[in-house]
Amino acid sequence: MDWLLPLYSEYIEREFQREGGACPGNSLEEAFMGTLATSTATLYIMEPTSGSNIRFKGLGQWLLPEEPEFLADPNAFIADRFGGGKYKVNFHHGATFVCTHNFRTWGEERWRNMDEVLFE
Repeated sequence: MDWLLPLYSEYIEREFQREGGACPGNSLEEAFMGTLATSTATLYIMEPTSGSNIRFKGLGQWLLPEEPEFLADPNAFIADRFGGGKYKVNFHHGATFVCTHNFRTWGEERWRNMDEVLFE
């Protein structure tokens, strides 16, 4: 989960400032853990189309506390379930966008035979 704190830190610090204060000492880690409790990860495959175009095909969305395997090793989580490819994960805290992160995994492209998941 250490890989995710740097991605969330800017968002958390902005939230502290918006609420009128700086992020004191260990509060960043505490705020991070609290934020994760209501955060989601939305997974897309960057599917090549004609020419140099890509399409983002939705594959899944999870509450982060419910997917400790993803938090522990996102590359293994993605590769084990969806196979090889270039993936984009959007992180949200509630309805608020936090950040995005790209992953590259290798192996059989199992995602090609999966139905697209549409998100609101």
